[in-house]
Amino acid sequence: MGTVADGLRLQVGGLDYLLLALYFVTVLGIGFMARMTVRSSSDFLLSGRSLPAWITGLAFLSANLGATEILGMAANGAQYGAMTVHYYWIGAVPAMVFLGIVMMPFYYRSGVHSVPEFLRRRFNRPTQQFNALTFAVAQVLIAGINLYALALVMRALLGWPLPVAIVVAAAFVLVYITLGGLSSAIYNEVLQFFVILAGLIPLTVLGLIKVGGPSALAEKIRSSPLGEGGLHALQGTGVGSD
Repeated sequence: MGTVADGLRLQVGGLDYLLLALYFVTVLGIGFMARMTVRSSSDFLLSGRSLPAWITGLAFLSANLGATEILGMAANGAQYGAMTVHYYWIGAVPAMVFLGIVMMPFYYRSGVHSVPEFLRRRFNRPTQQFNALTFAVAQVLIAGINLYALALVMRALLGWPLPVAIVVAAAFVLVYITLGGLSSAIYNEVLQFFVILAGLIPLTVLGLIKVGGPSALAEKIRSSPLGEGGLHALQGTGVGSD
């Protein structure tokens, strides 16, 4: 895989570089604008509890539509076919719905700012500390994977070495988070949500056109190692199925 990735280099022009520069400037601009609203620790860490619901909702969706999801789920789809959708409608979607309908109102009424704080109130401080430690370790590992996935894209676009791409991407995130806190993070998530859709929708349409349409795509899947099973999400998942 490393050899293939090393040889992948997209042909980009001046317009591509201009769009990338504009995107990074916009990201930093959001951080500077959010900085103007930060007057207390509550503003920095909780956005003053004043963000509209539709903004936080879009940010929540965008948090589940990042580099790992785009690259990882595309790779899973190529490997397993339509069965990849089980990750969302059996795993992710029910969990998010339960969190939004049941747990978030409960946390809000409790007056807590985080899950570890709730665990301290419900149980004790060692429980809070253990949860906070495991969560912090998990987030560091997840952030590393996200940065690596982003660095692969930057290397394909700009030809940057992986370490350079990782450091530059991490620096931009650090700057806008340090400037505007939670507000900067959420508004940038919303921006990325629309940027991702603006890229994925044309890519999907053009890909279908190039392959010959949905029926031609289905035929290519049938003739691939996935076979007919690649087109069905539930085939082979019944009790007693091989």
